Amino acid sequence: MDEAQSTQETIRRLKELRGQHHGKRSKSRSFIAAIILQVVLVALTVVIVVIAPKLAEEPSFIAKKTIYLPQRELEHQAAMAEFQQAASAPLTLEKLTTLSLLSDPLPDMPTLPTMDFTPFENENPVPNAEGLLQDSGLGNALQGLNAGASQVNYFGIREEARRYMILIDSSNSMFERSRDGQRHRFDFTTIKEESIALINTLNANTLFNVAIYEGGSMAWNNYLVPASIGNKETAAQWVRDLDESPGASIRSRKGSGPKLMEGGGTRLDTGLKQAFSFQPEVIFIVTDGEINRGSSKITEEEIVGIIKDLQQQSPEPARIHVIHYVTSVARDSEVEAMRAIASRNRGRFRKVEAKEL
Repeated sequence: MDEAQSTQETIRRLKELRGQHHGKRSKSRSFIAAIILQVVLVALTVVIVVIAPKLAEEPSFIAKKTIYLPQRELEHQAAMAEFQQAASAPLTLEKLTTLSLLSDPLPDMPTLPTMDFTPFENENPVPNAEGLLQDSGLGNALQGLNAGASQVNYFGIREEARRYMILIDSSNSMFERSRDGQRHRFDFTTIKEESIALINTLNANTLFNVAIYEGGSMAWNNYLVPASIGNKETAAQWVRDLDESPGASIRSRKGSGPKLMEGGGTRLDTGLKQAFSFQPEVIFIVTDGEINRGSSKITEEEIVGIIKDLQQQSPEPARIHVIHYVTSVARDSEVEAMRAIASRNRGRFRKVEAKEL
């Protein structure tokens, strides 16, 4: 029994030892297989990452073939040929022929009035550029849109216009008057100086004229003329040369300007008729207020009516300013008549005391 049990025990232990040895061999084989698999994977990675890209072909650009349109080229060549042929061929124009000459000759040119316009006098050269511009009519181009207008101050009456007319009473009463047996003589120099100062103030594009009246009327020029240096000098000299003797008359006065004769007396109505014929924008009247036709007096209503008719006939109503040259023997009725002329014609009335000699 004991030997049999011992034998079985020995056999059992041998089996255990044999099983343990088999397990160790199995583990060793698995380990070796894992190592071999890892080596294979590493080698495969090296081939894919390093070797394979080097063996691949480098990328290159391959252009597509150009599409050739032979029909378009033929059309272009044909169009160019037509253009060159048309350009080289001369234009054909229809010839003009005259069937007959004009049956009637052209009318004669109308006779135009002449104007004494001397924008620049060689014997009196202008000393500066501003004077040259004023004399040529360009000076007012620097003064804005109202280039033809001039601002003046005549006996304290301020005005701005493009066409001026100065109308001066030159009758005997402006130089001498008798009242109550006494003779009064008056200085005419102030009127001359103020008139010349106004003329010299005018811009070159402004038109002007001067006239005097007594038994008739006489103007310095036939027209309103531009205020050039030459015209202003000539007009100023004409005013200076006015005869101040009481016995002077329109008939005896010298001058090339037009005269209007309508009898004797102090004919303001005649002077205004001539002044309005020049179509001025502004009229300055200098007078002692006496208005008559010699022995017959011209009333305030009559002279105002005459001026109203002249205004209606004029293309543009004129503004009339009156400077009353007050003598020591002036009548109230004369003052009122002068005041009415100014107020009814958009003008101003101003008194100027006459200086006795």
